[in-house]
Amino acid sequence: MNDEITQIKIGEHHIGINGLSEAIDAVRSLNLTDDLRVTQELLTRLKVQNYIPESIYDDYGKAFLREFKKAIGVSLPPEPDTSFTSIIILGFGCTACEQMERDVKSILAELDFAADVQHIRDINEIAEYGMVRTPTLLINKKIVLNGRSLPQNQLKGLIKEKLEISE
Repeated sequence: MNDEITQIKIGEHHIGINGLSEAIDAVRSLNLTDDLRVTQELLTRLKVQNYIPESIYDDYGKAFLREFKKAIGVSLPPEPDTSFTSIIILGFGCTACEQMERDVKSILAELDFAADVQHIRDINEIAEYGMVRTPTLLINKKIVLNGRSLPQNQLKGLIKEKLEISE
């Protein structure tokens, strides 16, 4: 077993893979030309030394193939940006906080904009954000509205401004 650990990007996470260089060298020696076969060979070899979750097996395969192609000198396009906009509502569950969550989701659907929306209700988690009043709206970890709610049309304008969305 090889003790060399290589960091690769899978989605938006950097994962340490044990024995990647060794597996790439072994698969390269097979002179395979089909991407699917190369991917299968890499997965077969690397899952022996690494935990590969079944739910994202394909993502690992794509990342391994990308690393293989880089190693053999294939010019690749830049990796796609897989990061999502993060929207967090801080609020204990009062009417205004719950309404803000519904409004944010409705606005995002109307704008056809994908974002990770969370509503944090736990007092300890809210306290980690410092002195905030509820409801509080954060976009990409920045407070954009603190201690008050807005009518949906004004909230939509604020979200569009902060996300730089034009209709």
